[in-house]
Amino acid sequence: MPGKDYKILLIDDDEDDYIELREVVAEISRSKYELVWKSSYDEGLETLLAGSFDACILDFRLGQRTGLEFLAAAQAGGSKCPIIVLTGYGDLEIDLKSMEAGASDYLVKGQITSQMLERSIRYSVKNAHDLREIEDERENFQTLFNSTFEGIIVQTQGRIIAANRAACDIFKCTHGALIEKDLVSFLNGHFRDEVNRLLLSGRDINTEAIGTGSDGQDVFLGITSRTVNFQGSWASLIAIRDLTERKLMEAQILQQDRLASMGLLASSLAHEIGTPLGVIRGRAEQVQKHADEKTKATMTLIVSQIDRIAKLVKSLLNIGRSSGSGLTADVNLGLVLDDVLALMSHELERNNIALKLDVSEGLIVQAEAGPLGQVFLNLLVNAIHAITSKPEAAQRSIEVIATEADQTVQVAIADSGTGIKDQDLARLFQPFFTTKNIGEGTGLGLATSYNLVSTWGGSIQVQTKLGAGSTFTVILRK
Repeated sequence: MPGKDYKILLIDDDEDDYIELREVVAEISRSKYELVWKSSYDEGLETLLAGSFDACILDFRLGQRTGLEFLAAAQAGGSKCPIIVLTGYGDLEIDLKSMEAGASDYLVKGQITSQMLERSIRYSVKNAHDLREIEDERENFQTLFNSTFEGIIVQTQGRIIAANRAACDIFKCTHGALIEKDLVSFLNGHFRDEVNRLLLSGRDINTEAIGTGSDGQDVFLGITSRTVNFQGSWASLIAIRDLTERKLMEAQILQQDRLASMGLLASSLAHEIGTPLGVIRGRAEQVQKHADEKTKATMTLIVSQIDRIAKLVKSLLNIGRSSGSGLTADVNLGLVLDDVLALMSHELERNNIALKLDVSEGLIVQAEAGPLGQVFLNLLVNAIHAITSKPEAAQRSIEVIATEADQTVQVAIADSGTGIKDQDLARLFQPFFTTKNIGEGTGLGLATSYNLVSTWGGSIQVQTKLGAGSTFTVILRK
């Protein structure tokens, strides 16, 4: 470019060649040139990597070293400076090898004119500048491509040919683990056929599916795709969103709505049942006062059963009263467990399951009474299911034991059921994961319980032995 000052590095072990080239450079009138000469391979490479030059003129033969070695070393050192290779004789093979190695031009000593050299330098500098701009644009695109919150995949003919960092994060895998694979291979069950059918249709799609990451954990996905022309052929541009957290929140909201509905139902039952129960109880007590011993015993039984019904309604009301806000308060652990066990007593008796309860009176934890009751209810329902699913279960028992440790209270619910398989253990608290038969469970109970306990600053831990049973320990702050 006319008027520009160029700083040129010459690396040549022949001083006569340097003097000759310096004279050629001096004849160039369109621009000003500063020529820096280094006479050895090592000194030249060090100077190139340390300095700032517009171009480098390199002798192909530097003692026992060649220009191809120098080009490789310069690139390895991160140099972006364009390099023009010089040789003492014209050789097409050297020319081609030099260009393949990254040289910007190739000149023959003794044939170089000022016009030729000026043109070579100018074109080399311009090409290097253009390449840097292209590289910058590519880096900017990659930065944006990898900074999106959604996973982006480009797939053609059942092969993923491009994927961003978010897609790798969603599937918990490396970029290489995605490339050349088919997206549907990361999906579960019937979702594979359905998503594959939609992708092959060529239409824009917007669907949901469940996939599995490299860590074996399920992830709920939102998948949007459209067909685009990519590098001269049709491809699917696919956006993937991780919906797992949203689905869990929706499940919690649904659970809270159910709790709220349960509270309304319990309130209604308490009002509608309480009055007639009170009348029946009062009449039964009147009969007791004037009846014979046999009738008194019958009336006593009637009164006790009325009290049992009243207690069940009260327990239902206590568990359904709170919808779960995430705000903790002092909760009497024993009272919550009493309400839950009152509701579950019939199931325990019906399935001949012995219950051992070891909870000290007055234990206070930081939680919400209603949702905490729902957590224990979920764990007890699962424990009963594990026991009744064990055909040879001679011993049927559940132990609920509360212990204090530092600033926490640990409530262990141990069952003598089937235990949990190793491959299921890692996925136990994932939303929508269940080992129950279709229609028996949604896979949301444990996930919702874990999330509720976490919001109170606690956790749930599991110990299990296949065929011997499991222990779920709810850890709560005091």
